[in-house]
Amino acid sequence: MADLTSYKKLILKNFDRLTKNQKKIAQFLLDHPEEIALSSIDTIADKLNVGKATVVRLAQSLGYKGFLELKTELTNRLRDDISPSKKLKAALKNSHLRSKFLTTIATDEIQNIQETLYSMDQAAFDKAVKILKDASHIYTMGLGISAYLSQLAAYFLNKLSLKASAFGHGSFSFHEQILSLSPKDALIAISLPPYSIETIKGAEVAQSRGIKVISITDKLISPITKYSDVVFPVKTNNIVFINSIGAIFVIIYALATGLGLSDKESALKALEQFENAQSDFGFDVRKDFFAKP
Repeated sequence: MADLTSYKKLILKNFDRLTKNQKKIAQFLLDHPEEIALSSIDTIADKLNVGKATVVRLAQSLGYKGFLELKTELTNRLRDDISPSKKLKAALKNSHLRSKFLTTIATDEIQNIQETLYSMDQAAFDKAVKILKDASHIYTMGLGISAYLSQLAAYFLNKLSLKASAFGHGSFSFHEQILSLSPKDALIAISLPPYSIETIKGAEVAQSRGIKVISITDKLISPITKYSDVVFPVKTNNIVFINSIGAIFVIIYALATGLGLSDKESALKALEQFENAQSDFGFDVRKDFFAKP
């Protein structure tokens, strides 16, 4: 599977011989490949004010039988992430990166967060907060690094006195655990490349049972999105590992904060109870270790 770069090179190679309207479509393909992958031919034609036949001819000019074939290959290329080993090999060849890796990694992480926030849909965020606020019980799920993130999400929600649990991965699969849920519950699913089939299947079963699904994933075209009521696309670019988690952490923290702000009294009461429990049944770090002599 060729990567997205070779796909763009194909467009640029043929760009000069395209008609004026075909160039308009080609430029849109270069600038917004994900939107093309998600759109129908009618949507693209209307958006760019061109005929559907022009869209088809553009695809044929690039060597495809039609728009559908172009769209299918584009979708596959967008899903084809660079492997961790290839990223590491590229990083090792970069002498500047080797000497400035801390700054580079921090800069990349900041950029991931900024790009995620820039593309954030406020209406989708508000919808997610409402779903979680109205849920009888919130469940979270994910595999690999996503498992730890799902546990973190459940932890934050519990701190707000919300009923939240992270699915375990042991005797029962995710979709088997979902069978005990009701439509009044909600599910937060974290799905990152290489996209665990079990997480996707879990979301599918949840949606079929009327359970609201909020997904955190890297692309609007990732497999889990078709089984989601709300999707948060996050940037996860990293120079070595396949997924960076900074932007995901921000989304989780923002959802918890949004829930807290939507019911300030309950959130404050929950935090006060947590602090009192630490003091009454455990120990108070500030008191025990930083007490005045």
